[in-house]
Amino acid sequence: MLALIRRFDTSTYFDGLSETTRREYHWKLKRVEARWGSCPIDTFNDPDDALEFRKDALAWHDELGKTSRRSADNLMAALARILSFAKENSEIKHNPLDTFRRLYKNDRSEMVWSDELQQRFIETARPAMVTALYLVRNTGQRAADIRQFPWVKYDGERIEVRQSKSGKLIKIPATRELKTHLDGLPRRGALVLLTPTGKAFTKRYFNECWREDADKIGAGELNFHDLRGTAATRLAEAGGTAMEIASVLGWSIERAQRIIATYIARSGVLAANAIAKLEEHRDKHASSAPAQNVSGTKSGN
Repeated sequence: MLALIRRFDTSTYFDGLSETTRREYHWKLKRVEARWGSCPIDTFNDPDDALEFRKDALAWHDELGKTSRRSADNLMAALARILSFAKENSEIKHNPLDTFRRLYKNDRSEMVWSDELQQRFIETARPAMVTALYLVRNTGQRAADIRQFPWVKYDGERIEVRQSKSGKLIKIPATRELKTHLDGLPRRGALVLLTPTGKAFTKRYFNECWREDADKIGAGELNFHDLRGTAATRLAEAGGTAMEIASVLGWSIERAQRIIATYIARSGVLAANAIAKLEEHRDKHASSAPAQNVSGTKSGN
């Protein structure tokens, strides 16, 4: 394992991460090395040994979680990334930590992708991930539905999505931005998003590509799903009602109202809009009210 860690943190991939992300990795890798550095690489070439490693790693994760669930998740994710990197480079056959249940659940209502951060992502990410960003920020759909979105469901004016989770058919007019982007793309296959070799993205490969590109711009804990909340935020800031937001994202009206109450209210935009309306209301009434003389009585004959 020590050799796998060294190859990871001296790779061109690691060098391409943001300074903040590399700095975060340093303490994680030291902790991983201290616990797992002597583990033989052959452990990950035998399915039974790999399964035993998974059991031990999950127990370690659980033990760490008794002190700090968030730190435990970060260390487990670092260990999983080392193994994922090793498998991608054909150094091991099995990655027993391709998935794991996180212990820390946080309120992501403040996790919003700023316009500046999105622009940096567009300028630096690989083409397929840029297209994914344009799709989610203009439609608010889930990663699974964007990965599987076919060209036949875009007619040049709107897109249709049969949501994999709810089964709902969502019909959304394409924004000018999304239309311009999609119309400028080559159609290399049935799906809009394809890997460089022309294949459909698997869930894991898509998530890894997105995470790598997000890490390069220092996105921190922001993930792809946070762009759905960001899309809902922007719709509400533009004046969209809970019913309108629900119709776009395929949510219930009740859920859309909860999103407004969490993501949107904290942004300060709705508060600013409310105060602006109050000022407008006062100005309107002040201009229509009868003039008052010095004594406080109405002027006139």
